[in-house]
Amino acid sequence: MPRLMSLPAIVAIILASAATAAVAQQPGNFAERPASFERSEFRTVSFGRQLPQVGDQTEQTLSMELRLDTTIRQGNQLVERGATAMCREQHRVITTSEVADDRTTAARVRYVAATTKTGRGERLRDLDGQNLGTAAQPVEGKAYDCRLDDDKLVVTDPQGDIPPIEEYQIVAENMQSLGQSNPLAEFLVGRTIGVGQQLTLPREVAERLLGIGDSLGRVNQFVLTLEDVRHIDGVQCAVFKAGVDAASNDSSQMRLELAGPLVIQVDTCRAVQADLVGPIGMTETRGSLDHTYQMAGTGRMTVRIASTYHDVAR
Repeated sequence: MPRLMSLPAIVAIILASAATAAVAQQPGNFAERPASFERSEFRTVSFGRQLPQVGDQTEQTLSMELRLDTTIRQGNQLVERGATAMCREQHRVITTSEVADDRTTAARVRYVAATTKTGRGERLRDLDGQNLGTAAQPVEGKAYDCRLDDDKLVVTDPQGDIPPIEEYQIVAENMQSLGQSNPLAEFLVGRTIGVGQQLTLPREVAERLLGIGDSLGRVNQFVLTLEDVRHIDGVQCAVFKAGVDAASNDSSQMRLELAGPLVIQVDTCRAVQADLVGPIGMTETRGSLDHTYQMAGTGRMTVRIASTYHDVAR
């Protein structure tokens, strides 16, 4: 019996996407790290950037959860109905080890924790955190050196050896934007924005920021609305409300809408926190001409990212 479309692949793509922006920015622990919030007297902000230096370190925690009601039909006949839940979490530390032409060209990534939780059942309400199976990702507790060689990403373990393919793929997805500029900085630097002002990111900027490209479809719209200006841990930050609409219409059709707060450091354009949630729907047709199956899923996706930056002295 065919199963619903490649949900693990979709999750991996989106999880990698969440990481993409952070690496490009030079990359917190979601375990409720204490933070100092102070409302700013400023109602407008002007954005700047910070060039990377060897020794800069980012601690990042991200979580991506996908919950879907799924069906498989053959013609008008319902063949199978069920529910799928998947959550991937990573807590990692990225340290810049080489800089060239104001770009990070090499970095070490250490996975403090990396787990996957999955479950299948008849109904989504039966799939909560208590009955999901938890497994460590193969990168958990390990470190990897990543560098650019003729603009191609090379991943090795600390001994200089190529890691097993299942580890290599995870690290390569997470670090795919190594050496690239921060797309948010390219768009925001030099702009002065007031509270309440709305910005629509150009499609190419939005797709670079999310890192989805052709893997997950196209960004139809990415809107940022400045809601507040705060000092967080002594750093001035812009608090945006983000809205993302993405879709694909190839062999697998998908529609994804995410919304929620996105917090960005004003002086560096680095993301401090994101908490995005929204509906997702997808369909896919499989099988031969005589035995065609229509597979579909509808549900919700949640993406959370928290980053803490430890910069060397400038």
